[in-house]
Amino acid sequence: MKLKYTILMYMVLLLICGCSSSHSYPPQTKQPSSLEQSDLSRSLEEEGDRPDTRFSMAYEGKEWSLNLASVGFDGIDPTTLDREAFYQWLSDVEKEVNRPPESAHFEKGKILSHRDGRKLDRSVVEGWLDHIHDYTGRTLEAPIQVWKPPITTTTLKRIREKRLSIYTTRYNPHNENRTHNIDLSTLAIDYRVIPVGEVFSFNQVVGVRTTERGYRPAPVIVRGEYTEGIGGGICQTSTTLFNSVERAGLRILQRVSHSKQVTYVPAGQDATVSWGGPDFRFQNQLNRPILIRAKAKGGLLTVSIYGSSDILYKPRPTPEPPAEEPKTEKVPKPKRRQPLNRAKEYKKAPLPQTRFEISG
Repeated sequence: MKLKYTILMYMVLLLICGCSSSHSYPPQTKQPSSLEQSDLSRSLEEEGDRPDTRFSMAYEGKEWSLNLASVGFDGIDPTTLDREAFYQWLSDVEKEVNRPPESAHFEKGKILSHRDGRKLDRSVVEGWLDHIHDYTGRTLEAPIQVWKPPITTTTLKRIREKRLSIYTTRYNPHNENRTHNIDLSTLAIDYRVIPVGEVFSFNQVVGVRTTERGYRPAPVIVRGEYTEGIGGGICQTSTTLFNSVERAGLRILQRVSHSKQVTYVPAGQDATVSWGGPDFRFQNQLNRPILIRAKAKGGLLTVSIYGSSDILYKPRPTPEPPAEEPKTEKVPKPKRRQPLNRAKEYKKAPLPQTRFEISG
């Protein structure tokens, strides 16, 4: 009886354990392999979920684009961008965008308007790179800075409001070649504008004095005047300019006097020039640009300096030029050196005596 009860209890326990073993658990998920992960990333990129790394700028109908991924940008971290490589690309864009300004200037006495320059504003682009996510995937208008020239059209319209100085010297208009050279050099400096702070060089402005450029040899010169052979007479132009510049109170940087006194200005008031040699240079240290007006006609060479009405300057007193026409002289022809007769200089020297000894 006891044995039957034990067997019955054992069967009940087996039945209970069997029912509990039939309980179901959720299946385990399989982790994707690395290959499956790359396939998933490629799929997301094709669907447009990957950030657009295209950087584009446009200006006046032109557009420039760069895939920032080609210069290190991972699409997430702005610090991964290779900025040196980016600026190399930007330099090529600047070559097409940047343009230097052109100052207004005179041409045959008429004002030709200035043209503003332009340059890409790098500081704005640098700010974009710090927040590059906000500036990719679309075309941006290139940030441009306006580049004003030193001389604007408005400046030239006012530059003749005040005459700062005037100086006149006399010459003989019948000395044809010398007068011709004076005319050419006077035209070279006429209507010349010197911006604030700039230096005027007579040699650079007038240029080399050659027959190809129209200059002539001047067989007649003013007494005491140096001549370059070709271009004789231009020292009177540089001298007249010097005296007008000095009267306007401008800063003289280089001025050389003739070795002898010339007769078209008082002693010590001349400025000799020659190509490759002495030059006359001055600087406009005033607060406004200045204008040179020069004219040679009928034996009178006049140089005036002008500025706007608000220009600040301190004129300097200079001696007045002579009222009479300067004395001239012909350039002496260079003396031809006579060849030396060397035969007369040599005397017949005695032949050296040679002594022989024979030993036996």
